[in-house]
Amino acid sequence: MDFIGNKFTTNEGFEIEIIDYSDRHNVLVKFTNNPDYQVYATMQNIKNGQIKYPYLKTVYGIGYYGHGAYSSRINNCKTEQYIKWFSMFNRCYDKSYQEKQPTYIGCSVSEEFHNFQNFAMWYDKNIYACSYPLELDKDLFVLGNKVYSPSTCCFIPKEINNVLSYKRNDSKYMTSIYNKYKKELPHQIKVKLLSIIKEANI
Repeated sequence: MDFIGNKFTTNEGFEIEIIDYSDRHNVLVKFTNNPDYQVYATMQNIKNGQIKYPYLKTVYGIGYYGHGAYSSRINNCKTEQYIKWFSMFNRCYDKSYQEKQPTYIGCSVSEEFHNFQNFAMWYDKNIYACSYPLELDKDLFVLGNKVYSPSTCCFIPKEINNVLSYKRNDSKYMTSIYNKYKKELPHQIKVKLLSIIKEANI
């Protein structure tokens, strides 16, 4: 109990304070810059500075891991949620990537999606079973949209994602693509594709 109130500095430079001590394997600490975030750790990890702050913006100086149920890895393999999340930042903020794919210049990630936990939760609510590879899309619902956000993004088959940029106004081609995938698409995506086909016929 003599440890309570003691302060240490993590390897990331954050100050933590011990607020409860059961034994050397169960020590509750808080971050003094964010007292609401508290985590159990071992005394050894505390002394070694190995306590991670989940709100540190480690992905392009913008994205952060957050505190919640979702993990970036399972059995040492990156999760699909994390792969999609990180790739989103890569498209928006990696200059070398944008040199190869200039259509992503000026794109950004919404504040809500800065937090991996928020994105992963949204991912689980919006992903669906499909026989074809699914990609994260930002401009099916809003033509020309540049922001990845919960209200503008969806998952669509890779082929649909590709043709939207250069065949969107070809009603015949879009109809054939729609008929190919319609049995596996969620209702709101089918409605939007039909709307695009209708507009192309005008």
